[in-house]
Amino acid sequence: MVGAFFNAIKLLFPRSRAFELVKDTNKKKLIKAIAVLPEDIRVEMEKVYFDLFPETSRAIDDWEKTFAVVFSNKELEKQRGVLAALWKMNKGGQSLCFLQNILKNIDERILVAENLPISNPRQRSVTHVAVCGNKIMCCKNKKAVCGYRIGDDNFIPSVLRNDVSEVYSIKNDPKFWVYCFFVCKKIIRNSKGKILYIEKLKIKKEFRNYIEYLILKIKPVHSVAVLFIEWID
Repeated sequence: MVGAFFNAIKLLFPRSRAFELVKDTNKKKLIKAIAVLPEDIRVEMEKVYFDLFPETSRAIDDWEKTFAVVFSNKELEKQRGVLAALWKMNKGGQSLCFLQNILKNIDERILVAENLPISNPRQRSVTHVAVCGNKIMCCKNKKAVCGYRIGDDNFIPSVLRNDVSEVYSIKNDPKFWVYCFFVCKKIIRNSKGKILYIEKLKIKKEFRNYIEYLILKIKPVHSVAVLFIEWID
């Protein structure tokens, strides 16, 4: 690119032999030095353009001030992911697909799934698999026993609602369940599409506030987010 600027500047000079640019002349060195300046300007302008996006910005601290968020010793990639999610959220949208795309800026493993066909969100952390008489199961297979479980009996998913007038909980009411959706790692469904099991996702607890804020900000007010997320140190 410097060579292109050099040739452009060279054309500004008369083309007589007195102005020919011979190798290693002082005139040629002068014009080459002048040609470097617009190239430096071009490179710097590109860097300034990339500063407009949190994924490539050199001014992460300024992005933090813009969104009034404070990070404490987080890895740079995650930090950029949170900022990118906050920035892209301004584009708008309330679909579960949009929410999932936003949350994936923080953790690529996050899955957002709707509760259809409708099932009880409180009973999805553990599923019992009955395999008696299953021809696929063979002897000595550790899963080939009645009552084989997938999941953690002790894990309780958290619930996020915009309505804070009552305690966050999952009501024992199918009419309520239809408004629930899951934020998790993976969902296992049966042949009819019903959810059998939801696999929890482990995420560092320092990202909890950002994730919950994004969910509450994006999701429709009447919907309920059931978080199958275990917050770890």
